[in-house]
Amino acid sequence: MKRKLRVLATSWAAALLLSGTPAAQAWAPEEPLQIAKRFVGKGQWPRMKNYLCCEAAQQAKAHTLGQQIPANLQRECRLLQQNNASAVVAVELRDTATTADFYLHFVKEADDWKLQAVRGLASTNLGRQMLQLMEGMPAAEVSRYNQSHPDADHTFTVGNLKLWVGADAQIIEHFNRNRAGFDDVVRTVQTRGYFAEPTPAAEQQANTDPAIKAQLQQLYIRRLTRRATACGSCLEFLIGGVTNDTVGLLYQPNPAEVPAMSPARIIVIRPLGGGWYLYKTT
Repeated sequence: MKRKLRVLATSWAAALLLSGTPAAQAWAPEEPLQIAKRFVGKGQWPRMKNYLCCEAAQQAKAHTLGQQIPANLQRECRLLQQNNASAVVAVELRDTATTADFYLHFVKEADDWKLQAVRGLASTNLGRQMLQLMEGMPAAEVSRYNQSHPDADHTFTVGNLKLWVGADAQIIEHFNRNRAGFDDVVRTVQTRGYFAEPTPAAEQQANTDPAIKAQLQQLYIRRLTRRATACGSCLEFLIGGVTNDTVGLLYQPNPAEVPAMSPARIIVIRPLGGGWYLYKTT
């Protein structure tokens, strides 16, 4: 089900036939959160095309996302950011077994908000295949794997993959449970002067520090970087991904320096408090 939801979220088509709409149902401006709720809701939306632009308008055909997905799914929309020009709404779809997250990006045209694009991680199918393979290993094979992968043993790899393919709520719960450990890594990096300059050499030095390596292993984090979001002053805790399709946690105590979200690169920056954020890129 989760794979189907992700496909629908990235290649959706809108729900009601756009022809033959009653003229009496006049169009009126709405805020991004209200548009998002209509877009993922179960009901028909005769005037949907008035709230679409750009990529979303080009992809729209006949049904809203909400009318394509199973009716039993719970749908929750959360406004993450809204300014004078753009907005982002996070959408969570869940049932008793699975949860899927994606993000609606809005742009303001004149005085009207329009849904511009729908985004979500695209590489998690690979992660789920890897997780299934790792969890299915017999004990003898796990032992051999650990011998050949001393820096990323079976326990670490399974824990890391679960975060990579997991829902936002799962990543946030992991962060909150291990908040002290994440803060310790930041202090170690700052105390030892790593990333004073955001260079590949500085990144390598930080990730090969024995104390930091041990901490990252316990946190199921692949590596520290400052390149995933192109934020030279942010400290990124990379969980996983493929090429530019990544997920991780970001530390930046100055809100003014947190990078902006966009459908072209950073599809979500979700605040967790205390200068911490969950991020995803594409």
